[in-house]
Amino acid sequence: MWQKVLDVILRRNRRSGEAEQTQSELECLLERAREFVAKRNIHALEDLQRLVMRSIQSVHMVDAYLKPDHKAITQFHEWNNFGLNHIPGLNDSFISQVTKHPIQKDFLPIAKLGRDIVLPTCWHPSSIVNLLGRIGEERKGSAWSQDGNHKLNYWYPMNIFWVTGGNHSITQGIVLAEGTVTTNEGYDISIIYPHVKFDGTYWLDSHSDARIGKPRYKEIGYVYEIGRLILALK
Repeated sequence: MWQKVLDVILRRNRRSGEAEQTQSELECLLERAREFVAKRNIHALEDLQRLVMRSIQSVHMVDAYLKPDHKAITQFHEWNNFGLNHIPGLNDSFISQVTKHPIQKDFLPIAKLGRDIVLPTCWHPSSIVNLLGRIGEERKGSAWSQDGNHKLNYWYPMNIFWVTGGNHSITQGIVLAEGTVTTNEGYDISIIYPHVKFDGTYWLDSHSDARIGKPRYKEIGYVYEIGRLILALK
């Protein structure tokens, strides 16, 4: 009897410990990030964003090699992947609000493929087979370079470059850790920060704490909250 009681207690403690670990992951990250805030080190916060998204970037580049043809993970879609349809307290949809705040082309950053959060997805069978090594052989010593097929959508202050064209060749540039891509469009999403926060799993209405959406990856929410600290410093 006592053994059964002990087993129940242990199971409850284990579940509780797992829940605490899940709940505390974001807070642990932000605790580290606040150390950079105290030092007013925006570059460190941006590096932390890159570090957080590195694993997601890798998954989207390699998944097609691990799956049968046409069964790989789907391409990033910035609006759907963010997982938010509306912004509490604002009348228009999430997309409408964000697109009201474009970044002027002269102020759009140039993405460095060996450094920045550039998010391509490989999926086409023949493209992934021909991808690795091919550009390296054909370029004959010349560096990877952008062409008209390469398109990026940049979001500030998350510092994410969503790939909207040239997924496979941009992946090659990332593998080579060389090359830059000029961003063709970008948006300042600062408008939503007073209204939306991330709790580690869900987007919450900042005014009521109600759940209003869920990002495709929790790391998107993590980078969003680091962006809040960047805004506070600036």
